[in-house]
Amino acid sequence: MSYRFDDHELDVERRVLRRGAREVRLQPKVFELLHFLILHRTRVVPKQVLLHELWPDACVTTASLTRLVKEARRAVGDGGRAQRVIRTLHGFGYRFACEVSATDGSSEGERAIALARRSLEVALEQGARDLRARVREFAEICLVAVRSAQREAGG
Repeated sequence: MSYRFDDHELDVERRVLRRGAREVRLQPKVFELLHFLILHRTRVVPKQVLLHELWPDACVTTASLTRLVKEARRAVGDGGRAQRVIRTLHGFGYRFACEVSATDGSSEGERAIALARRSLEVALEQGARDLRARVREFAEICLVAVRSAQREAGG
């Protein structure tokens, strides 16, 4: 699956970001951050969710996340002031702000359902310590999928 935004393409299977025809080198966590923000682009992602998703087995500070966001912005040609691609909601989290098109042929709804399923599976694998939050997230993603399917069907 690939996601196109601005003049970039994020190729998930190859774990590559391209700007035009040129490949942009990314650290693995920067790639994961971009991918996660793109998958959740319909909402603002809280900092605590990003910390948990990107470092599930480690205790890290928000400073690590801030540094990662700065590197991701640099990779996509974004600036801290302009925030064309990654927007900051101060004190809360981040949102992917560009229009995105996926190139795998599946619908937005199918991708949202697959993401929600994966999120619940991860929660169960981790001992369900945050299962309640994951179930709320699952319901939210399913609602997005239903609305997306309605748009695709023209209704």
